[in-house]
Amino acid sequence: MDNNNKLRKYVPSTETSVFDNSEFTDLSAERAKQKKEQSFASRSEEALQYGFTKEAAKSSKKAKSSQKKKFNHTKYRVIFGILAALVGLLIGVVCFGFWYKDYLLSKITYQTTEPDAVITIVNERGETIPLQAVTQTTKYQYIQAEPIKNYLLIGIDSRSKYYNDSGTGERSDVICVLSVDKTNGTIKLVSVPRDAYALFPGYEHFYKINASMSWNGPELLKETVESVMRIEIEGYAYVNFNHMADIIDAVGGVYVDMTPGEMAEANDHMSYTDPYATPIYDYGYGVWLNGTQAVAYARVRHVGNGTYEREERHTEVLRSILDQFMNLSTAGKMQAIEVVLESVVTDIDQKEIEKLALDFLPSLTDPELQYLQLPIEGTYNSGMYGDEWSMRINWNANVPYVHEFLYGRTTDFDWVDLPNYAPDIDDCPTDIPLEDLVH
Repeated sequence: MDNNNKLRKYVPSTETSVFDNSEFTDLSAERAKQKKEQSFASRSEEALQYGFTKEAAKSSKKAKSSQKKKFNHTKYRVIFGILAALVGLLIGVVCFGFWYKDYLLSKITYQTTEPDAVITIVNERGETIPLQAVTQTTKYQYIQAEPIKNYLLIGIDSRSKYYNDSGTGERSDVICVLSVDKTNGTIKLVSVPRDAYALFPGYEHFYKINASMSWNGPELLKETVESVMRIEIEGYAYVNFNHMADIIDAVGGVYVDMTPGEMAEANDHMSYTDPYATPIYDYGYGVWLNGTQAVAYARVRHVGNGTYEREERHTEVLRSILDQFMNLSTAGKMQAIEVVLESVVTDIDQKEIEKLALDFLPSLTDPELQYLQLPIEGTYNSGMYGDEWSMRINWNANVPYVHEFLYGRTTDFDWVDLPNYAPDIDDCPTDIPLEDLVH
């Protein structure tokens, strides 16, 4: 078979072909229509979806903005809440501080007098006279040093837990001047022997200085100390020995250097005053004592150099109290101050007490208690005069040392009246370096 025949054989005739033009045209048209409809539906659906998406985006944006505003409001409420809580806490702390300050100051027993009140004393003739009328007027003015304030501290020889209204009836066993320099943060102490003879304002005769407290209370003792030292004293504070024991216990006891003789006499005092007190079993350097034991130790007077060493024991105990107080925590200091304040009777103004006890003392970091003991060696005679033992001091030989110690300078002063048997000024030392006398 030739090629033409082969080609003719595989090409179908027009009549018998499987493709029908009319059918193909109809099919194509139908498919094109369907495709067009599908395309329109698809575009419509996309448009519809786009519209919804746009609205959703707007809604989402609004929701996010609303959430952000809510978040910011919540954040500010939290911040303001915290600030309000802090302010409330601060106000609460301040209010508590004021309340606690007033609470502490209310513990003190104040002996106050009205501005126009007249303080009176009874002299040895039994006459009641105004104290101001018999207070000595001096030619020379006392030294005025504004930052330095002097206060009279008195320890009364009483076993009573309570004081009488006037402070009379008990002799002052401890007499010292506490001098505070608020600017330089210094504390100084000048001790006065209780057996020293002095002339009381309004009296005609000399007596032991501690009798002025017993006969007419702390006001007369204050005026007497001012007159023999030629210094100005702002006020007084006194405490009895039972309260002193409480103060010592409040700071955790004290440490002293004790001899066997001092230990024995201190134990004798305790057995007399309190049979149930714990005896002292140790002596030597740095012996720890509780309040009752320390008070008994301070009362020792028949060991060593009599009055002199007794005053040194007083100062030793006071120094240890101060050291122990400074080692306490803030809470411990406040507790100790509370015990001190509730043990004290004073005429010092409440605002001044607040400055001293609640501001000045707690602010000290390493306080040093400087101590000058009167009388200066060589300026007195002591012994049995008449029927009693006493010290006859030439106060005029001691005044310059007191002034230099307290104020750093001396000044002219009116001479003090002296008792019989006091040494003459020419026989008293006047050139002893102060640093050799200060402890």
